This record gives sequence, structure tokens and C-alpha cells, in this order.
Amino acid sequence: MKIHRLTTLAAATVVLALGLNGCAGASDPASGGAASGDGVLSVANVVNGYLGDQGFFDDAQGGLDELKANGHKTDTLQADSNNPAQWKANLESVSTGNWDIVVTGSSQMADVLLGAAPKFPDQHYIYYDGVVDAPNVASITYKQNEGAYLAGVLAALATTKTAEFPLSDGSKKVGVIGGMDIPVINDFVVGFTAGVKAVDPDIKIIVSYVGSFSDSAKGYDHAKAIYDQGADVVFQIAGGSGVGVLQATKDANKYAIGVDSNQNAVQPGHILASMLKHVGPSLVLAVKAAQDGTLKYGEVTQYGLADDGLGLTFDDNSDLVPQSIIDRIEEYKQKVVSGDLKVPSAED
Repeated sequence: MKIHRLTTLAAATVVLALGLNGCAGASDPASGGAASGDGVLSVANVVNGYLGDQGFFDDAQGGLDELKANGHKTDTLQADSNNPAQWKANLESVSTGNWDIVVTGSSQMADVLLGAAPKFPDQHYIYYDGVVDAPNVASITYKQNEGAYLAGVLAALATTKTAEFPLSDGSKKVGVIGGMDIPVINDFVVGFTAGVKAVDPDIKIIVSYVGSFSDSAKGYDHAKAIYDQGADVVFQIAGGSGVGVLQATKDANKYAIGVDSNQNAVQPGHILASMLKHVGPSLVLAVKAAQDGTLKYGEVTQYGLADDGLGLTFDDNSDLVPQSIIDRIEEYKQKVVSGDLKVPSAED
């Protein structure tokens, strides 16, 4: 599959033609065009879980909400997070031609979409956070290892600079909690580890997997165990299970780093930053490209730090992280953006 990289996600409408490539019109079967003369598209979002995770799925839904505000017809189908049969039924129910585009994402939906795409060859799909190689699927991926690298830098600074971070004991211990032991999560872990070690190779990193993206109670237990081992900071990459991680952070009176959406205000005074993938904006871009007839199906669009496709946000907690720390993290970021530093990946 051909892979594209957007120039900058922040300059959304300016770079669509360049980033998402192609000059094909709506008559081209490999490109998506508007189904009606006014350019309005109908977009169905199939979620293999429930909204309200304050993270991954909510971020994607934010893109759907923006599309609806822009005049597109949208709907979202939710499901039991432990019921793949329901995921399949929901995906196939909106693949029969009543929707111009069907959006779905997460690595857990890959096999479901791989089965549906050839079964409904005339249906156009946008798949985020992974790659499904099919002529009617436009895939979107994110260099989560790069964003996690910055989270690692922040965690390392927080556990070593107790004057700037008063809840830190200076233990030189940090943790990372994944929802499941799968490639996309391991990519976060590898990037996070590299960021921590770039600041201080002597810092101990405690890695744990909940085994679920929807069990907040287990997320809490895993986080508590890591804090009990002396960690000053935990980076949560656990979906809905991460809600429990953040609660444990407050109870331990320590720090955490959120993920996927801005979680900084979830536990005020404890969430140093959140690593954003900008899933919602990337979906808006893709649908706008489909509306213009420039979205190429069967290909991949990839986002990284260089195009502002992901990064850390300190919004809502400006008093928690000193500007001097933010400036230092920016220095690490610029090394990645310039190409002077290549962040390792789980795929390496």
C-alpha cells in the first residue's frame, strides 16, 4: 500500500490535496466523491465499545460531531467492548449502501473490517489507527511512538526534578500501563521508554498491561501496584481502563500522563499532560478529501510530530508544568521533527 504523510494537520483544509494525494474524480472507483450535488456525505461511525472513555473513542467522535456541524449526516453505532460478533453485525448493517462512508478504528476492528471490505466492495471505509489493505479502505495511522517519546521525556523530568514537581519523591521510577499487549500499544511503550532513557538512562520503567481497554477497576489496580512500587509518574495508554488509572493517580497523590484526548482536567493537579493523536481532526480531513473526490482508497495516510498529527497538550494545567520544562520538551521534539533523532518503534 502507498503511504502518504500530511504536511501539517493543523493546516487542515490547506493541505488536503497534497497530503491525501490524487486528482481522481468521483467516477474513479479508487477515490471517494460526494453522493449528492451539494457535496453532503453521510458518515456512519462504528465503535467497538462505548463512548465516554474520555480518550480514543471520544476523540474520534469529536471528528464526527464536527462533520455533523458542517452539514454532513452522521450516526454512531456503539457496542459491547467484549462482543466481536456485535461489532461485525454493526459494521455490516451500515455497509449495504445507505452510507457514503463507514468509519471504524482500533486494532481490534482489523479482522472485522478485513471480512467486511470484500463482502461489500462498493462501500467506502475509513479505518483509523491501523492499516487494512483493501481497495475500498482508506487507512490512517499515527506515529504514536513519537508522541510517547515526548511523554517519556516529561515523565523522566518529573521524577528527577522534585523542585518543579512537588508530588514527586525523586524515586527515578516511572510506569506505563497499556490496555492490551498488542503492537500498537507496544509502539507507545517503546517510544515512551526511549524518551525516559534520553533524559536519564538510570530511571526504572515499570510496564504493565490491563488485558482490557474497558475495565477501569483493573486499570486502577494496575496503577496502584505501580505507585506502591515507588513510581512518581504513570503514562496510561489503556482506553477506558485508563479512567481507573487516573483515579489511582489522585488517590496515590502522584502524577500521570493521559492519552488520546485532553484528560488534564480529569484529576486536577495530577495529570501533567495528555498525548494526543488528533484522531478526530484526521477523520474530518479524510471526509473532506472524500467530499472533494481526492481521498485515495487502498492507501495509507500517516501522521507524526513533523506534521502536528500528534503531540503533548498542557492545556487546562498551565500551573502544573513549568514553562522551562515545556521548553525543554520542545527541544526534544524539534530533534525528531528535524530528523536528527529517529524514535525507535515496536516495528523496528
